[in-house]
Amino acid sequence: MTGKVEANDRLAEFLRSEVFGGASEVRVVEMTRPPGGASWETLITTVAVRADGDEKLHRLVLKRAPDTGPLAPYDVTKDVVIFRALADSGVPVPRLLAYTTDRSVFERPFSVTTFIDGESHDITKVEQWPVWQSQREELGRQIVDVLAALQCVPWQRTELPSVLGPRGDQRSRVAAIVGKYLTPLLNSAAERGLAQPLWRDMGAWLVENAPELDEDDMVVVHGDYRFGNLLWQGTRIAAVVDWERAMLGDPMADVGFICMPLSRRVQPELMGKALRLDALTDRYEKGAGRAVDIRRVQYWSVLWQFIEGVNSTRGLVEGFGAHRGVASSSVIAPNLVARQTIRLMEAYDDGRLDL
Repeated sequence: MTGKVEANDRLAEFLRSEVFGGASEVRVVEMTRPPGGASWETLITTVAVRADGDEKLHRLVLKRAPDTGPLAPYDVTKDVVIFRALADSGVPVPRLLAYTTDRSVFERPFSVTTFIDGESHDITKVEQWPVWQSQREELGRQIVDVLAALQCVPWQRTELPSVLGPRGDQRSRVAAIVGKYLTPLLNSAAERGLAQPLWRDMGAWLVENAPELDEDDMVVVHGDYRFGNLLWQGTRIAAVVDWERAMLGDPMADVGFICMPLSRRVQPELMGKALRLDALTDRYEKGAGRAVDIRRVQYWSVLWQFIEGVNSTRGLVEGFGAHRGVASSSVIAPNLVARQTIRLMEAYDDGRLDL
C-alpha cells in the first residue's frame, strides 16, 4: 500500500507541475479502468486540484506504455506525435496535456489527455446498444466519414513519419509488420517445441502478395478501427483512441479491417457491424475521393486476421508452456481465425470476391 501511495504522490506532483501549473496542490482521488480488456493500460484518473483557495475535481486519462504483451515495448511518444498532428485535422482525438518517459514518476512512461465523456462499445456486444439498434446506419456513416477525414491528413507536413515508420515501399512495410507479430510467436513456440508452420507460411504469403504502393500514395492508417476504439456522443464520434497499430499505409488497409470476418462476427453482411458493403463503398468513395479497390481490401482483411490469429495463438502457446503435459501444435493451429484467414487467402489467389 505504501508503494501505491508514493506512486500516486509522485504522479500528483507531476500533474501539478505539468498540467495544473497554477495549483498549490494536486491529489489523486480515484483511478478506474474502462470496461473491456483492450484498454487495460488506460486509467481514468480523478484529481482534486487546489488553486486560489478553491478545490475542484478534474478527470484526466492516463495511458501507460505496456512492458509485456504484443504491443510491448510501446513508445509513448507515438501517441504524443499523433495527437499533436491530428489536433486540428478534423479527426477527433483526445487533447494531449502532458507526457513523460521517466519511469520514476509512475512506474512506466505515460501520457495525459483530456477526459472525453462518451460511450464505447465492444464490437462483440454492440448489438445490445440502443443507439445501434435504432440508428446503426447513421453510426456506420459516421465511422466512414471519420476514416475519410483521417486519410485526408497531409502527413508529409507533420512529424507523423517519425513514429509511423519504417520508411519505404509497401512490401518492406508489410515485412516489418509481419515480423513484429510473427517473430515473438515463433520464438515462444520454438522454446516449447511447438512448430508453427501455418502462421509462418501465412506471413510469407502476406509479404509475397503485398500490393504495390509508393510511399507518396500512403495515408495514415489507424490499424484497429472498430467500435471499441471509438468514443460516441449519440451518433457522433467524439474521439478515436488506441493508436498503437497506427502506421503509414494503403488507403484500403482500414477498409480491410472493417471488412474482415472478425469485424463482422455473426452478422457477416454488416461490415464492421455497421454497414453493408455497397453502402460502405458508396459513402467511402464520396468522402475520401477515391475508389474502393476490393482486391486490396481482401488482402488487408487477410493481414488483419493474421495479426489477430498470431496474437491469440501466441497466448495459447505461452499458456500451454505454463502447464505440465504435452502440448501439440495440432491443438493450437487449426482455430477459427486460421480457418477464416485461409479461406480469404484462397479466394484472393483464385481472384474471387470473398469478404
